Parts: sequence; C-alpha cells; structure tokens
Amino acid sequence: MAMKTSRDIRNESRFMVLRAVYAGGTVTRAQVATETGLSPATVATLVGELVEEGVLREAGRISSQGGRPTSTFQANPQRGRLLAIDVAETYVRLDVYDLALARLDQEQVELAPGAQTIASVGEVIGGALTALRRREALADRDILFTGASLPGQVDTARGVDVFAPNWGWRDVPVVDVLEEAVGGRVRVDNPLMALATGELWFGAGRRFRDFIAVNLGTGVGAGIILDGQLLRGRGNSAGEWGHTTLVWQGRACRCGRQGCIESYVGVEGMRRTLEEIRSDHPLLEVVHHRAFIEQLMRAEAAGDAAAREAVQRTGDHLAAGLGNLINLLNPEHVSVLGWITRYAGTDLRERVRTRIQQECLPGPGSGVSLEFTETAGESVSLGMAVLALEGFLEQVGLPSPSSLPAPPAIDRTEHRAAWAVPGAPTPSRGPR
Repeated sequence: MAMKTSRDIRNESRFMVLRAVYAGGTVTRAQVATETGLSPATVATLVGELVEEGVLREAGRISSQGGRPTSTFQANPQRGRLLAIDVAETYVRLDVYDLALARLDQEQVELAPGAQTIASVGEVIGGALTALRRREALADRDILFTGASLPGQVDTARGVDVFAPNWGWRDVPVVDVLEEAVGGRVRVDNPLMALATGELWFGAGRRFRDFIAVNLGTGVGAGIILDGQLLRGRGNSAGEWGHTTLVWQGRACRCGRQGCIESYVGVEGMRRTLEEIRSDHPLLEVVHHRAFIEQLMRAEAAGDAAAREAVQRTGDHLAAGLGNLINLLNPEHVSVLGWITRYAGTDLRERVRTRIQQECLPGPGSGVSLEFTETAGESVSLGMAVLALEGFLEQVGLPSPSSLPAPPAIDRTEHRAAWAVPGAPTPSRGPR
C-alpha cells in the first residue's frame, strides 16, 4: 500500500468533516471533532475552508456556560444545485438536489422495451432537464455538477460504458453526449457504486463498516463496502455478483454466459421461472418490467398457485446467491435494495429469511443482519448526488473522497507479536 501524503490525509479529513455535518444536520465544531476523532484545530481549519467556498454556512449560535456563544454550521442549500441521473434499462430519472443533499424535484421518463443508444439516452435526458428547468427548483439556478449512473460496467476515468449487456453496449463513449445534454460537467459511474455510496452516507453505512448493498431490478448486482471503503476493483467493475454462476450450465444469461444469478433473480429470470411452472400463464404477456413484477406479486398475494411457486423459487435462488456473498465476504450486514423491493411481498422476504441460514456457514451466517429496504431507486440517486458533490468539491480545489478513509497502516511485525501474546488488546479499527 502506498504511503499517504499530507494532502491525502487532509482530503480524507475533509470528507470526515463533511459526512459528520450531513449526518448531524446542524453541528458545532466540537461535535464534529468528537464524531470524527480529529483535533479541534484541524476541524476549525477544514470548516473554515468549506465556509469560505460556500459549501457550509454558519447556522446560528448557541449559548455556552460562562464563555462566548458557540457557532453552529450546516450544509449550505443556497450554494447551487446538484443533478443526479439514473439511467436504467427501463427508465431515465433525473433528481435535483441542493448542496445539503435534500431532493427538490424529480423527472422520470419510462423507456420503451429494447436497446437504447447513447444518443437516444442523451435526448431523453435533455428533454427531462428542459421540463425541470421550467419549475422552481432549477429555474435560474446553476447546476454545480452532475452525477450519472449508467447500466453495466462503467470506466469512470475514461468516461466509457465498457459493457452493458442488456443494450449490447461495448466501449461506448458516454461523457461528451451527457455533458452536451446537461450543459455542464458530468461524472459517470455504474449503479452498484452509486447504490453502495448512497447506503454508505445515508443508510447502513451509519451503522456498519462492513456491509453489502444488493440491487434487485432488471439487472442484479452488489455494491461492497469493506472497512468503510467502497470496493471498486481494478476496472471499477467489482460487485458484478449478478454474473456469477448460480447453476452450472443453467439458463442463458444476456451477458453471454449460462447460469448467472441474474438469469434467476432479475426480472427476466423471474419471468422464466413462471414460464417453467406454467407456460400459458397470462402474466407472461406483460412486457413492461415493473408492471410484470407488480402484477406477479399481486397474483401471488391473491392465491395464484403458479405465481406463488415462482415467488418461492425466486426466494430460494436469492437466498443461495446471498449465502455465497455472505460466506465469501463475512459482512456485518446486507441491505437488499432496488425497485423490485418496492413490490416484493412478505412471502418473498420471509422465504429468503427462512432459507438464508441454510445457505450460510455457521460463522458468517450467525453474525450478519439482513434488511429489505423499499428505496425504489433512492439509494442510486443519493449515491450519484454524493458523487456529484465529490466532483464539485474537486473542481473548486477541495477534493474529498466519498468513502471512509482506510485505517492507518499496521506494522506487521508488531501486529504479529501482539496477537502472539495471550490477552493482548485487539488493534483499533479507527473511528466509526
């Protein structure tokens, strides 16, 4: 691991200050110092930088015992707007946020079934943005930065969608088209990284340092947070859990392989399961993905035997896939998110909860918590807003990485010696 420079440490410290402010809403410098473990002097300097740039603002003063009133600070919602774009296989959604990361407005466009081009996606974004600019949240307001999530494997450094199997995209340049559509700087990423970033800042990341954010939708994947840091992998494609093998030589997957988790748990996988149970089921004629899932869950709740069997088999497949993740990574927590969870009934959730312990080894399985969260895309949107904020801060000279800083490097000789001594204290994992 490369040694951190003083600039790296300062940037990480700035992130910790920002995250404490966003978590607390309105805070004092002393509260930030307590939350982050940074020195009062460091906190005062970093808060001063952020106030000078207009990212934070003084919110008021509170009385102190026998001394001068203490200033409080909060994110400055008047500084400008951030735009978060979620491009999925079935819709394009634009969310407008202020710099306090409060969502102010939204525009969503459903996409027709079938493949899209980056040009057609850009046209949809441009039209949605025009509609937003007519309304109060964005009228006469600057867009400071835009974060755009795109399906598939996205190379953020090159601005290229490397592989989006559902649309047949390979090495498609995307940034120039998106920047033309929004009229400003755009950072691109994939939904798994956005999902995990949203959970890190506003969800499970406030309680856990080791967790997995699973996305259930048209596609399936997992955003992975290990020791507070987002796992991106060498090519920014870590978390493609949906394209790991669940059934050897199983169903054909749109990625070109066979037996992938996505081909059993994604929307088309669930459709295939229903077809195997009853090939003439009327729901098989429902083309739109959201409509299919919603009607499938309603049919199951109403006592449709084939729908019930399809839901139960999907629960078994999902539990098996989650069990593989839990055994491999030994997380503290798994959040199951994505738009499917909005429609998923009690039976699917309970089927997964019942089966999950059978799929996990005793150690990893006994210590993990599992939660279904009806976010309906909120975590992806929030994650892209956070990544847009990161891009804006870098642009104005205040870079702040969006993941927690790594713990200090451990001297391995001392580390081994400490563990060799009975009763030696466990090394600290750093501030939570």
